[in-house]
Amino acid sequence: MNRDLFNQKKKLSEMPDNPDATWADDVSFDTLEKKIRESKKATLFALRPLDDKTWRKEKALEREAAKSASKAKGDGNAALKSPKTKGEEYAEPKKFPKKFVIFMSVWSASLILLISAFLFFFYKFLEDYEKVYNESLPYHVMDDFLGNFEPVNIDYIYSGITEKPEICEFETEENVKNYLNRLLDSKEISYVEDRDSTEKTPVFLLTADNYVFGKVSMVQGEDKRNYDLPKYRINKFEMYCEPEWNVSIKSYDNCVVYVNGIALNDSYLYRTDPNKETHFEDYVELPDEKYYKISSLYERPDIRVINEFNQEVIPEVNNTTGVFETPFSAPEEIENEMIDFAKDAVSVYAQVVCREINDSALDRIFIKNSMIAKEIKQNSGNLKYFPSHVTNETEDEIIEFIPYREDAFYCEIKHVQHMVIYGARPRDVETDARIYCCRENGEWKVYTMLF
Repeated sequence: MNRDLFNQKKKLSEMPDNPDATWADDVSFDTLEKKIRESKKATLFALRPLDDKTWRKEKALEREAAKSASKAKGDGNAALKSPKTKGEEYAEPKKFPKKFVIFMSVWSASLILLISAFLFFFYKFLEDYEKVYNESLPYHVMDDFLGNFEPVNIDYIYSGITEKPEICEFETEENVKNYLNRLLDSKEISYVEDRDSTEKTPVFLLTADNYVFGKVSMVQGEDKRNYDLPKYRINKFEMYCEPEWNVSIKSYDNCVVYVNGIALNDSYLYRTDPNKETHFEDYVELPDEKYYKISSLYERPDIRVINEFNQEVIPEVNNTTGVFETPFSAPEEIENEMIDFAKDAVSVYAQVVCREINDSALDRIFIKNSMIAKEIKQNSGNLKYFPSHVTNETEDEIIEFIPYREDAFYCEIKHVQHMVIYGARPRDVETDARIYCCRENGEWKVYTMLF
């Protein structure tokens, strides 16, 4: 519109000094005046934001005045309204219908409620998912399993071992349980994930004070938890059971060895040696030495030996070799009989040497045709003892005693004679003898005597 006004003004400025009718037809003053008014209104509308409130207030007053005049004339159907220009239409704020406002309010409230409900259920979902996820982790299975070790429930633990440890014929499950109880008692039990562990097959190592003693392997079960999360179960439980005892036992061929109440047979025999004692020569056959070996025991075994006297003997450990050695033993009455003869034999020898009795007394204690007795008789005359003495008392000390058999024994004995020489001077004469004795025609005799 402003461009048309400009063109009109330009055309007027180019009017000739003597305009003719043709030029007048081209320019209409009415049209030009109308366009000038419209241009003013447009200009006012364009300048409206500079004083918008005042302008709106004026327009509102004009419309109210027009409505009042129309009502005063009684023309309700044709109330006078000032004609609205295009600028006024733009100036008036638009009013939304009431129903639309209500709809938008309800829609907004519904949307907020829907979003709130979504967030609430989403939070619940996350909370439940986290709970189910944590429960699905294999660590929870291990935590529950570890509860059997605090305190140690050895029966449950042993029953859960997938592959039970190998037990030899001399032990039972109780021996293994005792071993495990010693291994775990008063220890800090924990677990660590093995490097071979995977998501589908978790593997954990069990430790007692940082010492690995077992392994637990898991698999995912066929049934699932919520959200398709796996359920783990233990499919293998191993205990690293290492037997602590391997024992060697020395006995004799006239004895029976029992380990934990079970008699040993020759399948456990790994060595047989002839008796190392040679002073009996071929006169008495001594029992051979037998060596047994038992392996893979979880506890120190109870070893007992029944000797030829049907007497129970407890082997003793040799601290140097570690071998359980069976001592020779005999019933008390038999041992007393042997020891009494040994004391008597040494006493007779000492009296003969000191010339307290005749050397013929040697025949009573030595075997028939003994070379030792013969040599003593031959040399007794060369002994330089004072002939004038009195033995007031004697004293015997048993240094070593070995009853090899019921008809043979060895004894080392120290015999002391407390003398008074020439009736005034005291003197102690010691005789330290080692004698090997055996029965001859039912009587004890000295076979060999060493000094």
